[in-house]
Amino acid sequence: MNIKPFSPERLHHIRRLRKARRYFKQTPLFAFGRMVEEYPDYSFEQFTDDLRRRTKPKKRKGRSPLTRYGRFRRIEKLLSEFRLTGDHDAIRKAIRLRKHLVHPYRVQFRIGKDRYEHCFSALIPIEQIEELVSSLSSVTSMEQAQQHIDKLNKYKTY
Repeated sequence: MNIKPFSPERLHHIRRLRKARRYFKQTPLFAFGRMVEEYPDYSFEQFTDDLRRRTKPKKRKGRSPLTRYGRFRRIEKLLSEFRLTGDHDAIRKAIRLRKHLVHPYRVQFRIGKDRYEHCFSALIPIEQIEELVSSLSSVTSMEQAQQHIDKLNKYKTY
């Protein structure tokens, strides 16, 4: 395969372009002055042309669709706690929550010797589920439990 080398003029232009970008990155206010010192016939139009983008910018990804889920904010909180304290238990909890992020909540409670289970949408914030679990721990009849469950379903905040 024959590779044709760049012409000397093209190489000179590429080096000038890279130098202009490097100077602009280091000291934006003095970059044009430094370029004029090195290249006396250098114009401001050439400088702006050297700095302009040659390719389209990368498209940014949108917001994650996982933010809709109720466990997501708790995961972010645990990750920031890990960054601040270095506590590995926080990262383990975040990993466990991430594994179950899109799965529905399964709330189990006991009335007397009977066990009951109820499923809730994964979009409900985890704090509301925790409140429900704590309130269900003290119920003595199925009617009371149903009232707490209905209260959660009545005021859906997801």
